[in-house]
Amino acid sequence: MCHISMRMLVGTCAVSFGAGILLSFLLPGYFLAFIEAVVVIAAGILLLGKRH
Repeated sequence: MCHISMRMLVGTCAVSFGAGILLSFLLPGYFLAFIEAVVVIAAGILLLGKRH
């Protein structure tokens, strides 16, 4: 996994999860859905653009 340790990966996932829960209390639902769609599209583009 491109020099990423498991500890760093788990830490990043935990911070992202916590930020998502915090934002769910602060932002309206339609804005959260928009952010989720942008993140999913960006992840798809990054995965499709990666050539080995």
